[in-house]
This record gives sequence, C-alpha cells and structure tokens, in this order.
Amino acid sequence: MLAALGDALDAEARSGLVALLTSIGKKGQKQASGDDEGAEDQDEQSAVDADTDAAVGKARTPHLLFLSRQEIEVVTAFAREKKDALTKVFKKKKLDTEAIKKLRKELEDYLQTHTSKNAVDVGLFGRFVTSDEIDTVEGALQVAHGLGTQPVDVEYDYFTAVDDLGEEPGAGHLGESEYASSVLYLYACCDLEQLEKNLGARTVGGREADEEARKLARKSLPALVRAIAQATPKGKKTGTAPHTRAEYVEVVVRRGAPLSLANAFIKPIGARAEGGDVMAASIVQLVKHRDRIEAAYGHDKDAVARFVLCLRDVDPGAAKERQVKTIDEVASGLAAVLDPKPSRPSR
Repeated sequence: MLAALGDALDAEARSGLVALLTSIGKKGQKQASGDDEGAEDQDEQSAVDADTDAAVGKARTPHLLFLSRQEIEVVTAFAREKKDALTKVFKKKKLDTEAIKKLRKELEDYLQTHTSKNAVDVGLFGRFVTSDEIDTVEGALQVAHGLGTQPVDVEYDYFTAVDDLGEEPGAGHLGESEYASSVLYLYACCDLEQLEKNLGARTVGGREADEEARKLARKSLPALVRAIAQATPKGKKTGTAPHTRAEYVEVVVRRGAPLSLANAFIKPIGARAEGGDVMAASIVQLVKHRDRIEAAYGHDKDAVARFVLCLRDVDPGAAKERQVKTIDEVASGLAAVLDPKPSRPSR
C-alpha cells in the first residue's frame, strides 16, 4: 500500500499513515493493558518508532487484513486527501490519540462511501476482522477436506544425499519420506445469495447485492468449478508430480439445503472392487448413496439443474441430458442456468 503511494506523501505523512493503519483493530491501548501509565509509555514508544524508516517496514496491524484491490486504492486515495492531517498525527514525537481516533472514523466513512464492490475471493471465503473501518464478510463458500475413499497404506521412501566434496566415507545425509495415494472425494457448496450480497456495495446496514454483484457472482461460480476440478495437492510436488484431474465431477444447483455425500465412504472401497479399479468403484458407491439419500429426503426435487462429467466406464446414474463430456460443458451449462436467477422446480 505504501509502495502504491510513491512520493505522494512525505516522511511525516507516511509515518502518520503507518500509525493509522496499525491502530486498526485496536480497542484502545489503555483498556487493553489495564495500566494507564504503561499504556502511555507504549503509545509514546510507538510514536518514536514510527518516525523512522526502519519502523515503517516493521509495522504490523493487530490482525491480518485481507483487502481487495479497490479497498487498497481507496485507502491510498484517502491518504492523499488527508496528507496534512496525517502529518500532524505526531506532536513532539508523541502519538496524538485523538487525531488517530478522528482519522479512523473518517477512514471508515470514506471506505463505506467509495468501496462499491468486494473482491471475489473475499466474497467466497469471507473475512473476519475486529475493526469498524474494514467490514467483516461472512464467507459464502464451504469446502470440505479431501476424503480418501479407500484404506490407505503409508509407504516410506528412503533416500540419501552424497557430499561430493566430503573426505569422510558414507552419505552426507540420510532420511525417509512418508507417502500414500488415494482416490479423494472433495465436496464444496456455495450460497449464491450470500455471495451476491458479499460482492455488493457497502452500506450502513451492511453490504447489499446490486446488478453488478449478481453478474459477478454468476461469472465467478463456473470459474470456481473449473478450479476445484483441476486442483491438486501441492505438498512435495517436486517429488510426486501429482498433476491429475478429477475423473468424476457433479455440479448441482439446489433450492434446498446443501447435501454432502461423504457418508458414502464410511465403509472404505476395497482394493478388489470393480476389478481393482478403485476410482470406478468409488463412483459407483457415490452414485448409489446419492440416489438413496435424495430419494429418501426429497432432495431430487430440490435440484434445479445437474451436470455430471464421468470419465470412467461406469453408469453415473444421471439422466442422459444431464451428462456432459467436458469441463467446458459443465462450466457453460452452469453459467446458463445461473443467468437468469434459477427458478424453483415444479413439484
């Protein structure tokens, strides 16, 4: 953020901006410490520190701040407009708490007026903060941990490293890595109305969805489906090259409650099922469990649309018109269903 300002602020104004940003989320130094004298000393010391270039690089906010590109631009615009006020934050190298308090309120009003939209990743995953200037966003997306569908046997990779310049005999390093492989079931659900709200304009009563937010939400979900289908574990990727793609993708647009099918694998898939094809056996088990649960609870009637991409020679259990051959068809079909807003299916 400071880099975006360039030379727009002098040293004193930059120190004032750092003091303002690092105060976001604090509910008052004295109340937090319970010791008026100690709190005053802490304020004075922070003021001295903030007056140095080294301290600017070490400045930290009380909690993590995930800001959209627009929010960063708005804060930098605020800093340019309030340059004189930021310069006066310090009086004789002592922090003026009343000036900071006033600037925080002005920043809150400025953000509320000028931040007309939110970032998609913040809208999806949410943002929790303890400040009034930056608003808390309730995440619209829920993502479960990848669940292995079969029993897993951990194997060990014993390795050595040789020191070519060493004079002593033996390896320069000995070690072992644990690894395992499994077919994974990954489940995610997104509340479309919550996402629209999160991407809407910020108001006194919270964010409100507008037409721009609705269009952005409907554009985001097909991209999200592509990302989930192509995501792979990144741990130790240089030693495992785990660049596989999902071989079964099912996207359901529902009017009712979300439905996870994780219970399909309470009993792990055996190694001999489907002729030893654990992937195919997992798909068969998933489809059977889905059909039973949806029929029992009426969730099949809640489904506005369904798209199934199956790359194994098994019956995915979905109507032919719901089966697609490419991830592009899944994404484009979902985009078509979401625009306009999905209507409730007839009973």
